[in-house]
Amino acid sequence: MKISRILLVLLVIISVTLSSNAAEKKFKKIIGVWEFAAPNAPQPYDSGVLTIKEVDKKLAAEFTIQGQAMPVPKVEFAESTLTLGFEVESTPITLVLKLKEGVLEGTTDSPNGQITVTAKQKK
Repeated sequence: MKISRILLVLLVIISVTLSSNAAEKKFKKIIGVWEFAAPNAPQPYDSGVLTIKEVDKKLAAEFTIQGQAMPVPKVEFAESTLTLGFEVESTPITLVLKLKEGVLEGTTDSPNGQITVTAKQKK
């Protein structure tokens, strides 16, 4: 009975460690500082920096546009797709970006039409 409890505890520890390592590897390719361009977006939203980091085993993100930080409340990454949910001037925005060969590319809809966004990771 004592041995079965020890084995159960070991099994739980191993599974937690493996899931933690899997999350770190999954996020590793997306974490960092990305310079983005959205040529058809209104100024000043046409370029800036997107910072993605891991906080408490979850992703967190923030845009920096003309020196002003703008937090991104919703950040999800699965199967090479990054989904960001945030507001710009009280307008909800959902930006979906695909990671292809080290570049994030995608589009979002705005009141002014569809906006194309491309981001490259800073080295």
